[in-house]
Amino acid sequence: MKDFEKKISQNYFLKTLILDYPIRSGQQIYSNNSDLVINNHVNYGAELISDGNVHIYGKVRGKVLAGVKGDKNSQIFCSNFNPELIAISGKYMLTDQIPKNFLGKSVNVTLRDDTLCIKLLK
Repeated sequence: MKDFEKKISQNYFLKTLILDYPIRSGQQIYSNNSDLVINNHVNYGAELISDGNVHIYGKVRGKVLAGVKGDKNSQIFCSNFNPELIAISGKYMLTDQIPKNFLGKSVNVTLRDDTLCIKLLK
């Protein structure tokens, strides 16, 4: 570990973790103190976990957790939305709780007043 990396506290984010391959069932990807970008699909049974924002430029069927260390300003962006579970800063929503009009669409998920809010992206 380099000296400057030792000086970075948990409040500072490192470079974004970018992955260009599909995330398979059973895989768990964690981006420590950074955002996570997936340029492919996330299969059912896979988990994306990030201390920051999560961007998925593909179909998501697995679990997506953003702001896991408590960052309530973290967001989830997805181009084809059909997750098992979504969560921001510990507040979560399961598939059956997600309104059907968002499934298969491009969406942005935010946390407002401890409630997950989903909006369509154009």
